[in-house]
Amino acid sequence: MPKSDTLPKKNGHPVPLYGVTIHHCIAGGDLQKMKQLCAEAEKQLTEYGDLRAALEVLKAEIAKAEAKGR
Repeated sequence: MPKSDTLPKKNGHPVPLYGVTIHHCIAGGDLQKMKQLCAEAEKQLTEYGDLRAALEVLKAEIAKAEAKGR
């Protein structure tokens, strides 16, 4: 999980960079905010990798655990 100090803030709270956050930023139309969010998203991809790939690994581990009856 990204460190909270690397996430954009809303009302003083960190906002995770999920699709909804990105789409909301686009809808707001603020070019500076869009550029800032883009930089943050690129930084997170560099630091933490692809969320979709990590989710697939997680699903595979869940399936393994379920198969073992955990």
